[in-house]
Amino acid sequence: MLRMENVSYVALRQPIVFELEGFEVPRSHGYPLFALVLAIYFLVLLGNMVVMSVIAIDKTLHKPMYVMVCNLAACDLLGGTAVMTQLMFIFLTGEKRIPYNSAYAQAICVHTYGAAVQTILSAMAYDRYVAVCEPLRYHAIMTTAHLVFVILLAWAVAIILIAVLFALNVGTPLCGTYIRHVYCSNRSILNLACVPTPINDIYGKFV
Repeated sequence: MLRMENVSYVALRQPIVFELEGFEVPRSHGYPLFALVLAIYFLVLLGNMVVMSVIAIDKTLHKPMYVMVCNLAACDLLGGTAVMTQLMFIFLTGEKRIPYNSAYAQAICVHTYGAAVQTILSAMAYDRYVAVCEPLRYHAIMTTAHLVFVILLAWAVAIILIAVLFALNVGTPLCGTYIRHVYCSNRSILNLACVPTPINDIYGKFV
């Protein structure tokens, strides 16, 4: 048990573990559900790894759009791994508790996945814009160096946006450890805050 301060509300300065609400399923259903999620996760891994391998091996696909598709597949692996591995652990063991650092790591990965999908899709839209509006100058504009810059920019924007989002959470006192969700997210953790978080909320909406 965590020692609680004698105040009008309980401020947990450093929660040791969070407890996920998860799915309310009978213990006997845990193994079938584990097998189902494992099969889905295997398909996610297989599908994205095949896409990435084909693009890497086939030199005719070494073009800006396909390179960006490869990054989109890598992004999908990040999101799938962050959520599905935790679900499999819950179904296999019935344990819904997650350590403080692991909870934040999962939340950061989930949000980075969500942000990176958008920025990579934006990069793909930019590539198509150049191809349609500047067809004669396309290869002069979308050089290898420019392609690397666009991809790195897409990932950097996503990572920086999410890093700032979670940096704002540092020092926020929490009044509980029960997360009403099946995985950890910025919003589900902030719902435990003992104090208003207007800056976090405004920035979250901005992102």
